[in-house]
Amino acid sequence: MEHRPAAVDEQGLEPEEIGSGSAVAIVVVAVVCGLLAALPAAVALHAPGLPEGWVAAALGGFAGIIFSLKLAAGAWGVVAHLWSGYPAPVVSDSA
Repeated sequence: MEHRPAAVDEQGLEPEEIGSGSAVAIVVVAVVCGLLAALPAAVALHAPGLPEGWVAAALGGFAGIIFSLKLAAGAWGVVAHLWSGYPAPVVSDSA
């Protein structure tokens, strides 16, 4: 019991503040989740009152927006990783 690792609370670490990019991402994900939860019910109840072609076009556009945002988020992650302060790993020839 003497050699147990210290818990996070015992180390005095403070949680980091959430960044503005992360806050925007959380809001976008929450809105998309709400739309994805409400959309099937709206279609089943014929709530839009629009022709089926318009609903299909709206769903296709919505899917396109989702995939575009996913692609943008992936590119953002790659660029953030490339521009981060972490140095590249050093490869030694003496291995």
